[in-house]
Order: sequence, then C-alpha cells, then structure tokens
Amino acid sequence: MDLKLLKILAEDAHTPLRKLGRELGLSPSGVRRRIKQMEKNGLIIKYSAVIDPKKYGYGVTAFISVDADSRELGELTKSLSRRHEVCELHRTIGGHDLMIKVRVKDVDTLNKFVDDHIRCFDSVKSVRTTLAMETIKETLVNP
Repeated sequence: MDLKLLKILAEDAHTPLRKLGRELGLSPSGVRRRIKQMEKNGLIIKYSAVIDPKKYGYGVTAFISVDADSRELGELTKSLSRRHEVCELHRTIGGHDLMIKVRVKDVDTLNKFVDDHIRCFDSVKSVRTTLAMETIKETLVNP
C-alpha cells in the first residue's frame, strides 16, 4: 500500500487526499497518517517542483567524469556542491572518481564551467565531458 502511495506522490505530490484514498481504498485521514509516518521515518525527504530546464534557459545537459587525487577530492566536491549548475554529484569507483551531471545554457557556458570550477583544481588529473543529445527518461526515485 505504501509503495503504491509513493508511486502516486512521486508522479504528482499535489494529488488530493480524497483521490489518493479512492485509489488506495483508504479514508483521507488514513492516507494523511501514512504520509506523515513516511515523512517521520525519512522515506519522504521533501517535496519540490520539477522545472523544465529548457524553458528556464538551460538547454544543455552534460555528464562530466573527473579523475582527481583522492586526498584532495573533498575540496573539489565541496566547491562543486555549491554550484547551481550541478544537478547531481556522485563519488564513483570503476573508472572515474566523480560523475557530475550539470545543466547549463550552452556549450560555451559548459566550457567555462569546466575550466573555472573543475580544471582549476591542481588535484584534477583528467576530465571527460559527454553531452546529452536528448533526455528519454529522468526520475528522481523509481518506487
């Protein structure tokens, strides 16, 4: 039941409690209790708006792989975590130290971002950038 509720909320967190209750066979107050419990347990972390990046002027999505000296990786990740262009930042194994998903206005902005916020660190050994031609599917969580 909670999984079905999470799927509906992940699709549209504004779904009215009555509609949720009809789909789940629960009263609106029963649905509210389940949601509050999932929030309390940390299963639901927050609610947010999903913004169309192209309509906002961020038409380029890129994935940047970075190899860096592991002793100084902390400073790089702290710096990147503060950048609004960075949508995702993952420490990885099996090829690269970091995988970064960024959204920017254009390729010139992407080049400047890489130069000014990644290559400027002495600890960075290599950078590989892959441009997304089209986003087929993108979800935050797949309950």
